[in-house]
Amino acid sequence: MPSRMGVLRHGVMRRGAVALAAAGLALAATAVAAPAQAAAPACEGTKVDTLDYATGYTYTYLYCSSTTGRNCAYTVPKSGSGTAQLMFVGLSRASDNTIVSDGGDYKYHAGPVYLDARGTCVQFNGQVRSVSANSDWGHCGNLNAVAR
Repeated sequence: MPSRMGVLRHGVMRRGAVALAAAGLALAATAVAAPAQAAAPACEGTKVDTLDYATGYTYTYLYCSSTTGRNCAYTVPKSGSGTAQLMFVGLSRASDNTIVSDGGDYKYHAGPVYLDARGTCVQFNGQVRSVSANSDWGHCGNLNAVAR
């Protein structure tokens, strides 16, 4: 027969284990309840242009780094984030017709895509679902272009 001390210690340990398990379940429930956030695209440099689609539901952004000469572009929907849908972003360099692009069924954004364009013009475009927009050739070596 166990001593009263042994029973008491066993009861305390059992209550402690139950409390620890309950705390773990509460923590796990909190982690499950919080929705995962998509990382925002990160482009180095300054935003130099924006394609604002006629529907008003999508943006494609163009950035340029005066340090590296690299351009960066990505497309994001204003609404509908979190729902997989067709998205696309493209970036072209005039000097040699190089094109970089990214497209597919994405929840948050297409891209970013990067292209070195020192001393040449660029063109960028994007699409969400069936709505698309294209820029003219521009930002021709001007790393300090004003955003429109």
